[in-house]
Amino acid sequence: MKRKCKRRTPMTRSQMMRAVRSEDTVPELRVRKALFRDGFRYRLHCHDLPGSPDLFVLKYGVVVFVNGCFWHQHGCKFTGRPKSNPVFWNDKFTNNVVRDIKTGWKLSLLGFRTATVWECSIKNAFERTMELLEAFILGDDETIEI
Repeated sequence: MKRKCKRRTPMTRSQMMRAVRSEDTVPELRVRKALFRDGFRYRLHCHDLPGSPDLFVLKYGVVVFVNGCFWHQHGCKFTGRPKSNPVFWNDKFTNNVVRDIKTGWKLSLLGFRTATVWECSIKNAFERTMELLEAFILGDDETIEI
């Protein structure tokens, strides 16, 4: 059955979009709690590093981004695009993806190892996601996407 979308006023839509969190999201909190429980210590939202990583595991030189599939256009089933104002949204998503790539390059040049954990992997296979992330932190690979 097709769901009918309710039209929202620009003011209401603006308020809804402003309420979307960029820090301390539910997927990020789940990852943080699991890492802390397993003995990893980290800094949060390092604004002095390119891209302000969600977590910085200083001891291992690892930065972790917990990305929402919608905002960073992962390509999974959570990646839909709004039908209204497609030019705005296409530009927005393209800029987000390009910024993510540039941030990865900058962090690599600074000598950091980078992990990107996608929202869908946290929703679908949390334990496996954490196993992979912890193995990456302890290992020596340069980058991983989970």
